[in-house]
Amino acid sequence: MRKTLLHLVFWAVFFLMWNRIMYFYVDNRMNRLYFTGVDVALVASAFYIVYLYIMPDYLRRKSVVKLVLLSTVLIAVLSGIYSFIMLLFLREQLVPIHFDFTWNYEDLQYNRFFIALVGVLAGCSVKIIKDRQDVSRRLVLMEKEKSTAELSYLKAQINPHFLFNSLNNLHAQMELDTAEARSTLISLSDMLRYQLYECNTDAIELNKELAYLKNYFNLQSIRKDNCSARLSVSGNYDGLRIAPLLLIPFVENAFKYVSDHDGRDNFIKADVSLQNNELLFCCSNTFDVESQSETDRSNKGIGLINVRKRLQLIYGNNHMLTQEIDNGVYTVKLTLKLT
Repeated sequence: MRKTLLHLVFWAVFFLMWNRIMYFYVDNRMNRLYFTGVDVALVASAFYIVYLYIMPDYLRRKSVVKLVLLSTVLIAVLSGIYSFIMLLFLREQLVPIHFDFTWNYEDLQYNRFFIALVGVLAGCSVKIIKDRQDVSRRLVLMEKEKSTAELSYLKAQINPHFLFNSLNNLHAQMELDTAEARSTLISLSDMLRYQLYECNTDAIELNKELAYLKNYFNLQSIRKDNCSARLSVSGNYDGLRIAPLLLIPFVENAFKYVSDHDGRDNFIKADVSLQNNELLFCCSNTFDVESQSETDRSNKGIGLINVRKRLQLIYGNNHMLTQEIDNGVYTVKLTLKLT
C-alpha cells in the first residue's frame, strides 16, 4: 500500500512538471491536460514494462542483445499505438484543439518514439539502481547474520581448558581455603551465567561486561604463579551499553600468549577508562620474543580478525583499534563511542 501511494505521488508530481515544462506555450487548459496525460501515460507504460519484465529478465540472463532488442520493439510498438490514438482523437475531434497544431502522422510517430525512449531509459536506470541497492542490502544483512552466528558461537563456546583449569584450581582451594574456594565458585558461576544467558542481546550494560572481565582476571590469576595480572577501571559507566563479549578476546589473547620467563617479569595489564561516553581500552602483555617467528609477532593478535569485523559492523566509524609490539610487549588499544 505504501509503495503504491509513493508511485501515485511520483506520477502526479511528474504530470504537473511535464505539463508546465513541455506545454507551457499552450494557453488552453484542457489541451494542456490532454497532451500531458497522453505523454505521461506513454512514459509510464514504457517504464513499468521495462521495470517489471524486461530488466528482471536481463538481470537474470545478462543478455545485452536481448535487452536492446526487446527495448527497441517496445518503443516501436508503444509509439505506434499512441500515435494512432492521438491521430484518432485529432481526426474525430474528440478533443478540440485550440492552438496551432500542424504536426502530421510522421511527426507524431517521431514525437511518440522519443517519449517512449524516455520511459525505457528511466525503467532501466531505476531497476539497475534498485538492484544495486538490493545487492548491497543483502550483503549487509549477510554480514550481520554471519556476525550474529559468530557471536552465538562465541557465547555458546566454553573454553574447555579454561573450565578444566578452573575446576582443578577450585578442587585445590577446597583443600586449603574453603572461603577462597567459595569465592572462586561464585566467580565461575557468574561468568557462565553471563556467557550463556545474559548475552542474548545486541547490547548489554557495560557494568556486566566489566564484571565478566574481572571474574576472568580473578580465575586466570589463580593459575598464573609467575605472572602479575592487573585490571583497572576508571570513570563513570552507569547507563552505558556495549556489544556483549566484545572485550574478552583481547584479554584471552593476553593470557594465552603471556611470557613465561623465570628471571624476568611477566605481566598482563588491562586498563578501562571512560570519558564523555567514550571507552578507552588498553591491554598489554609480555611475550617471549625469541620463541616466536616474525610472522607470529606480526599476527600476535590472534582472534582479532573476528573482533575487527564485529567492531566495523556494529560501531562503524565510532571505533578505532590499534595494536603494536615494542620490546617484547604486545599492546592493543581500542577507542569506542558508546551509547
